[in-house]
Amino acid sequence: MRESHPAVFRVRMIRRSEWKDAMALCWRVFLEFEADLYPEEGCQSFYRFVTDEHLNLAWMNGGYPVCAAFAGEEMIGVAAIRSGCHLSLLFVEGIYQGRGVGRALVSYMQDFIMGSDEHPAYERMTVNASPIAIGFYHHLGFQDTGPRQTKDGILYTPMEVRLIKEEKPL
Repeated sequence: MRESHPAVFRVRMIRRSEWKDAMALCWRVFLEFEADLYPEEGCQSFYRFVTDEHLNLAWMNGGYPVCAAFAGEEMIGVAAIRSGCHLSLLFVEGIYQGRGVGRALVSYMQDFIMGSDEHPAYERMTVNASPIAIGFYHHLGFQDTGPRQTKDGILYTPMEVRLIKEEKPL
């Protein structure tokens, strides 16, 4: 039985001091929920990814947007975008899963990539869904764009969802 934790949280872009915590959260949740599904090569590939200094530099230079969900001061989930519209990371602490945190992180990033004065607008969001996340993404409207694949030991199903910009009333 899950412990009861409130689903009150906020989502925002991470601050410079939060990078390591965000990547540590991704690694911790990966180990808890996904590592058993992957060969050793996949686990090593993912670890190298979340500890890569080049990724950190890309983030510091604005080329790898990362947001996080917070319950009070506690970081409880992380999402990141690469290549403009590809959801690269989405991880939520186990005790907060099933409480809307993942949905809120995806929604926040969808709003981000649909455009602002600073960023171009995209018409779709893509993701390489891990085996345990396929149902979650389908529930959010993502559709498979190809068969399950493996790259560097990482198993995934490519998916996408069309983004709809709401018309603002005059």
